[in-house]
Amino acid sequence: MYKLFKKRWLYHVIFWVCYYSWYCYFIIYTTYQIKDPVFYFEIMLFYPFDICLVYFNFYVLIPRLLKNKKYISYAAIVFIAVFIDACVDASIRLFYSQFGSSFFPKTPFFNLASFSGAMAARFYLLGLTSAIHLAKEWIENQKMQNEREKLYLETELNFLKTQINPHFFFNTLNNLYSLALNRSEQTPEVILKLSDLMSYMLYESNEAKVSLEKEINYLQNYLDLEKLRFGRRLTINFEIEGQMEGVSIPPMILILFVENCFKHGLKDNIDQVSIDIALKVKSGYLFFSIKNPVSAHIASTGVSGIGLKNVKRRLDLLFKTNYDLNIVNDRQEYTVSLKMPV
Repeated sequence: MYKLFKKRWLYHVIFWVCYYSWYCYFIIYTTYQIKDPVFYFEIMLFYPFDICLVYFNFYVLIPRLLKNKKYISYAAIVFIAVFIDACVDASIRLFYSQFGSSFFPKTPFFNLASFSGAMAARFYLLGLTSAIHLAKEWIENQKMQNEREKLYLETELNFLKTQINPHFFFNTLNNLYSLALNRSEQTPEVILKLSDLMSYMLYESNEAKVSLEKEINYLQNYLDLEKLRFGRRLTINFEIEGQMEGVSIPPMILILFVENCFKHGLKDNIDQVSIDIALKVKSGYLFFSIKNPVSAHIASTGVSGIGLKNVKRRLDLLFKTNYDLNIVNDRQEYTVSLKMPV
């Protein structure tokens, strides 16, 4: 039954059976009180021509004229097609009357009242079926658009993963090698943090949303490894506020701001550096901010992180206008503030 109901033709058959039943009951049986079953078999001859009119509109007129904005041509051909179908209707009525049908009295071929009614009924049928057809296409297009956006987001996420500074891993491995040579007690901890970091990037971040607690743990591991890289000249203030349990966010968004901070804020900067990071959950929104000094190289060249453009695109796709992102660079300090729904 499941396979049967996936067949497209079945829905067309159901529609025409329902339409015929509705027409017979409400238009004829209720209005004219005709109860002879012979009559209902006789009028079935009208329907193949009406069905041809509908599918001619579906598969020829709509795709070739209406969708190409040839409105005048579409309206003209629809009128002609309806006129021809109404002529067929009058011919069938004439045929029945000449062969003695008691339900179709002899009337002039082009009786204005009956002919106008026949055309009006076919315009109604075309309007009804066109509305259903166009609504179905709109729903399918929306579904395809959503699938394309989902695919784009997945592709974008995979691309963003490649944007994590490779020098970070290179320097971390060098530091790890140095710790191993000195038989430092930090070596197992650093290996574990690096393993957690790579595991999150490769596996857990493939989901549409991840636990905020996992995202924070990922950021913390990244910051701890950067501390190992820069040593005592780096101070990181990471403040967390609000209820984190049960909160989820799209993965790999916050890390781009953090990675951009180290990539461009500490480049060629040999002074003592302080980075301030704040994360708060309140009233269904996540508030994230990061502040870092601007290195002399960045201040003079005005270079900014290429990952920022990518993360802005992701935010636009995910939240449209329901987020705020403010970036301020006064040549001495670089500040990013983000508000997004959770």
